Amino acid sequence: MNMLSVPIESLTHVVGWTLLHFCWQGALVAILMSCVLPLLHGRSSQVRYLVACSALVLMAVLPMITCIHLVMVGQSHTGELFGSTLQLPSVSSRGGVSFSEPLLDRITYTLDRFLPLLLFLWGTGVLFVFGRLGLGLVVAHRIKSAASFPLPQELQANFYRLARRLSITRPVRLMNSAIVQVPTLIGWFRPVVLIPLGCLSGLSMAQIEAILAHELAHIRRHDYLFSVLQSIVEALLFYHPAVWWVSKTIRQERENCCDDIAVEVSGNALIYARALSLLEEHRSTLPAFTLGVTGGNLTMRIKRLLGLQKGPALTQPIAFGVLTLLIAVAAVSVGTMVRAQSTVPTQSVHTQSAAASGAASNPTTDSSPISQSASPNASTAPTITSQYQNWLDQDVRWNITPAERAAFLSLGSDPERDHFIEQFWLRRDPAGAPADTYRTEHYRRIAYANQHFAATIPGWETDRGRIYILYGQPFSIDSHPALNSSDESHETWSYKSVPGLGENIELKFVDACKCGNYQLQPTPSVP
Repeated sequence: MNMLSVPIESLTHVVGWTLLHFCWQGALVAILMSCVLPLLHGRSSQVRYLVACSALVLMAVLPMITCIHLVMVGQSHTGELFGSTLQLPSVSSRGGVSFSEPLLDRITYTLDRFLPLLLFLWGTGVLFVFGRLGLGLVVAHRIKSAASFPLPQELQANFYRLARRLSITRPVRLMNSAIVQVPTLIGWFRPVVLIPLGCLSGLSMAQIEAILAHELAHIRRHDYLFSVLQSIVEALLFYHPAVWWVSKTIRQERENCCDDIAVEVSGNALIYARALSLLEEHRSTLPAFTLGVTGGNLTMRIKRLLGLQKGPALTQPIAFGVLTLLIAVAAVSVGTMVRAQSTVPTQSVHTQSAAASGAASNPTTDSSPISQSASPNASTAPTITSQYQNWLDQDVRWNITPAERAAFLSLGSDPERDHFIEQFWLRRDPAGAPADTYRTEHYRRIAYANQHFAATIPGWETDRGRIYILYGQPFSIDSHPALNSSDESHETWSYKSVPGLGENIELKFVDACKCGNYQLQPTPSVP
């Protein structure tokens, strides 16, 4: 299924639910990373940097996987991914029998209604952050262009010698700048290291070389490019605090990696730590896309260089235990989901009715909750009797959720099935209503459908029967019988409210076969 073929309304649901799903996905990735990092205490900064980068890459990939999955399965309304579907009648405060939805369904339906507003707010935030990103790049480019002051030949010679020592083959320049106040790297394709006027006064040559080696380390590691890509991910997922925490960790470990290279070049961590302390006196606010030698938390960097950094707040045994627990929970969840998917059929929309014998319907692809239904062809337990199979495939075919269906199929005895059925109806009784209110009305609707909508198949199996069973009597019916053999009979049902679709919904049914079997047609409200 191509993203370009998805209707705008459905695409809104897909993107909106993708962003909502990332709330728990991003939190889970951050929790995993917070458990892994304490286990790496004492390891090289490069290892910790790769772990943090992997977490951010995973955060960027998960929404894409979720979005593709939702498009491929046609779930533009993704209530099913929360373990439920929005196919039960809603509560009505007016006359007649009312129905109640499970709490999770009501929450999902409410979120679904506010998806356009959430997407607007998200889009506004993305534009703002990207605007800030573009402004930072422009300012960095102007700072780079304004640098034209000559540097001493001795400093230039040491700089290029260090570049060769660090195996940097790209063209790189060292220039003086009256704008920056600490040594700063700008650019990736043609990088420039800017040295502020008078910044290096009072530093020994060994300290100067260590500082230059730090900037050259950024160049060798392509940190400027990765910083820009990192900021793009931040802009798209700006609403999640976990993204900013992971991104902050990446920047901190990136500076630590370059510090390690600078110490390796200078051969003395104390010399480099003193140089950092002196440079802090010249520090000022720099644009977002300048990499400076005093970037990150300078105090923590100096303590790390001198071996004074405290251990992680989360001890390694605790971190290992939490990580093991998370992996176990994830494994059980994935196993449960796979097992449920093996027994729960694909949701259908615009069901094409089968023969009168009750054969399986042949659904076409759609994402409207009005057309979602559980197929009766799911694999069943070998001990299930026809009585319970008929209840599952006929009585509650249109209003049982995939999760409930899977749970019912997993039961091993008839008493358990009887208890499940009893609870099934009780859960759907409106608050304060007499017992069996929902069940009584449900079977009345089935009887009405069989009496008024039967054609080549029983009335409850037809599209009109399904909609009537789910949503009750429409507010109005506009019927147009065929006037001649070339015409098609059709009806338009109007509902004031349909859960999952909104207000003032019109559903059109057409008797294309001229056999009395009216089939639900796509409308502007039903993609």
